[in-house]
Order: sequence, then structure tokens, then C-alpha cells
Amino acid sequence: MAPPEGEEHRSMLGYHAANYDAKIIQIGNVCEDIENNNTRDKDSTLDEKCDIIYYSSNSKGIFAQCLVSGAVLLLLTGGGMPIGYSAILLPQLAEENGTMYADRQLGSWIASVHSLATPVGSLVSGPLLDEIGRRGSLQFAAVPLFVGWFVIGFAKNISCLLIGRVVLGFGVGLMGVPAQVLLGETADSTLRGFLTGSTLTFYCLGIVIIYALGACFTWNIVALCGTVLPITALIALILIPESPAWLVRRRKPDKARKALLWLRGGNVQQVDAEMRILEARMKTDLARTATTTTSRLGQISSVVSTLLDPSVLKPLTIINIFNILQLISGTFVIVFYAVNLVEDIGGNRINNYLAAVITAITRVLFSSIASVLLLKINRRYLGMFSAVGTAFASLVLAGYLLIQEESSIDVYVVGILLLAYVAVSSMGLMTFPGLMVAELLPQRARGIGGGCNFFFFNLFIFIVTKSFPTVSDAVGITGIFAIFGISALLEAIFVYVALPETKNRTLQEIEDYFQQDNLLWITRSR
Repeated sequence: MAPPEGEEHRSMLGYHAANYDAKIIQIGNVCEDIENNNTRDKDSTLDEKCDIIYYSSNSKGIFAQCLVSGAVLLLLTGGGMPIGYSAILLPQLAEENGTMYADRQLGSWIASVHSLATPVGSLVSGPLLDEIGRRGSLQFAAVPLFVGWFVIGFAKNISCLLIGRVVLGFGVGLMGVPAQVLLGETADSTLRGFLTGSTLTFYCLGIVIIYALGACFTWNIVALCGTVLPITALIALILIPESPAWLVRRRKPDKARKALLWLRGGNVQQVDAEMRILEARMKTDLARTATTTTSRLGQISSVVSTLLDPSVLKPLTIINIFNILQLISGTFVIVFYAVNLVEDIGGNRINNYLAAVITAITRVLFSSIASVLLLKINRRYLGMFSAVGTAFASLVLAGYLLIQEESSIDVYVVGILLLAYVAVSSMGLMTFPGLMVAELLPQRARGIGGGCNFFFFNLFIFIVTKSFPTVSDAVGITGIFAIFGISALLEAIFVYVALPETKNRTLQEIEDYFQQDNLLWITRSR
């Protein structure tokens, strides 16, 4: 027989109170483990960890986290615009009767010099991230974005164009790490994949905007339009809080708690739990660096020892190998040389600018789908699907171009295969680099580690985009897509072998995984 309403109500209250008390005990145990360098729970694996502080944010918390994301994503949209700018700039500069002229080799410098400056910004962003905060770093990054577009908009010669591209590249490099880290540190575990994964969607939206503007206006008018988003983002960033994790590390617990209360919709229990974890982690990290001197040599030694720590070096290795294979798969080559690539494949039978806009819209659409899928399915499944799909589309396109003579190429077949390539590569290969920085790197290394990661990532983008015209001349468009396909196949194998599953795992659990003797997922401790 059912208990009376009052008795049932008391029973439910008793259950929730007991459940909360049990959770608090678990949190206390976790904090003790952290402060003791996890010695008590050393042998547990990522699969076996319970959801110690697993909370699902209420509607107010979700709204607050989305507001933070909105401010960050405004800036990232502005950061995507310089990436696609070369695709609409170079064809206009190739017109000999234009205001400025650039041949194929000079054009490759205009396209790639952006990526040569981006690694410098990435390196600077590491120390900046720890010194002035995640939000402060993003505000700082908005300034060179505005200045770079302004210089290009009023450029009278190629030198000014190059200077503007360098300044833009520096600004894009500054924003990459702080954006991922701020989103990763403010979102709870259930939303983290969706919010950090959405960065690519808005990055690609910036590319769509620049392609669309390029189809309607001259390159200098497009550049002046580019100044709008950095200013808007700078204003929006003023209205959001700083990362609670950074505030705790800077010994500002009151501000951290206030920020967390807003981000978690006033859920005091959740805030108490997260604050205890953050403070325990801070004590552990400070204990590790307590013996380091404050001299310049001591600071350099501390940075080197942090990067060589296995719990930092292992995720950095995984991220960088993934990034290299992703870039050789052609993801950014398609972005930088979209108009030229379409012209090489289809000649004058395709409206090159329209085709470039369609590929960019496809990238936005499918990166958005990927963000939603990150809420539902495992990261590893999505990564392998994206890599295998990219390989299939690339190799089929290469095979089709090989067996068909140029005059008999069906532009619709080529268009479908090219869009399939863009779609599946956007669902994992392009989404994962930022997501991995937010999830895999430990808190103490997100600044310097993320900066180093984006440095090498953008340096390799420069190498790939600068060498593309030379490689294309040597192997032809067929050989280019064959290289893309082979690299994507290797990426699929690497994801299966090495990438850990992080869906619904707290950042603490992921950090603990790398503190154990784990490098390859398939050989992890079970």
C-alpha cells in the first residue's frame, strides 16, 4: 500500500538528503586523492571512475553558459574571416588590369603569411592566458583583428596587404587557446562537448561571411566589413565573467564562487562541489612547483618540466599527431584555396565563387551537426566516421579525375564528391583539435601547453598552404586528393588506436587517465 502523501514527501526528502550526503563524501574523497597526488585511487581507470560531481545544469545555468559561448563565438566568427579571405583576394589580384597584381608565387605568400604569424600569437597566448586570464586574453586578441582589417582596407600596395595579413594572423593565433579553455572551464561536463565543438561552426561561419562578401564587393570593401565583428565581440566579452578555474589559481575564491553561481544558475550544491575540486587541484599544482625559483631560468625550467611531465606530454603528443594528419588530409587547403581548387577541377564550367560559398555553407551545416552529435555519441566513433568518410570521398574523387579526361568530367559528380569531402571532414577532423585542447590538457598546462599546440598547428598550416601550389604543380589535382585520402585513412587508424573517450567525463577524470601509464587507448589499464 502506498504511503500517505506526507510520509511519501518525507521519504523523498530523506532520499535526496542521503544522496547529497553520499555525494559530498565522494567529493571529499576525490579532493583528498587530488591533494595526495591520487595515490589512494591510482589503479582506477577512466572507464571505472564514477561521476563524482556529475550535475546537469538547470535552465538558468545553461542560459548563462550559452551567453559566455555567444561572446566567445562572436570573436571566433571574426577569426574565421581572415582564414577564408585569401580565397576571394587572390583571384582579384590575379587580374592584370586590377589596382594591384600578384602572380601565383606571390599569391601563395599572401595566403600563407597569415599562418606564419599565427604561431607567434599562439605562443604569446600561453603566458598571456595565465597572466591576464582567459577572458582578458580574448579581449586583447580582438585588437589586432580590428587593426589588421583596417590596414588591408586602406592598403595601396602589396606590402601593406602582407602587413595586414600578418597582424590578422597574430590576432587569430592569440584567440585559439583562450577560446577553447574558457569554454571548457565554464561549461559542465554534459555541455562541454557541444559548446567547445561549436567553435568550429562559428569559425566556419566567418569563412561563409567572407566568401559571400567577396562575391559581392571588392577585396578592400570586404576588409573594412571585417572590422565590425572584433569590436562587437570586445563589447560582449566585457559582460561575461572570467573563468572560475583561473580565478581560483589567482587566489580570488570569492570572485570564482560568484562566477560559478552565475554559470550554474544558482545551484549552491554544484558550486560547492566544483569549488572544492578546483581548490584541491590548485593546492596540488602549487605543491608541484613549490621548489621552482622565481628567476628567469627557474621559470623556463618550470615550463620545460611541465611540458615534459608525462601527464602533459602524452595528450600533447596525441593532439599534435592528430593535427598533422588532419592538415595533410587537406582540410585547410580547401579553405585557403577554395576558388582556385574549384577552377582547377571544373575549369570555366563552374561559378567558382558560388561553389566556394556552397562549400563554406556545407562546412557550417555539418560542423553544427557534429556539435549536436557530440551530445549524443562517443567522440571516438565520430572521429573514426569523419576520417573514414573523408578518405572515401577523397579517394573516389581522385579515382574519378584519373579515369576521366578533362573534357568529359561531369561537374555535378565532382561537386557532389567535393561537398561530401567537406561535409564529413567538418564532422570530426576539423572539430576535434579545439575540443582536444579543452578536454585533454590538464588545468595547470592549458596555457603553455595549449599555446605550444596551436603554435605547431598553425606552423604546419603555413607549411601546407605555402607548399600547396608547388605540390599541386608536381602531382596534379588528382594526386592532391589521393594524398588527402591516404592521410585521412591514417587518421582513422590513429583515432582508433590512441584517442581516449571523453564523453561525459569530468576534466578531473580525464587528467587522472593521463597520470596513469596510458598512452594508447587500446592498451589502457583495464
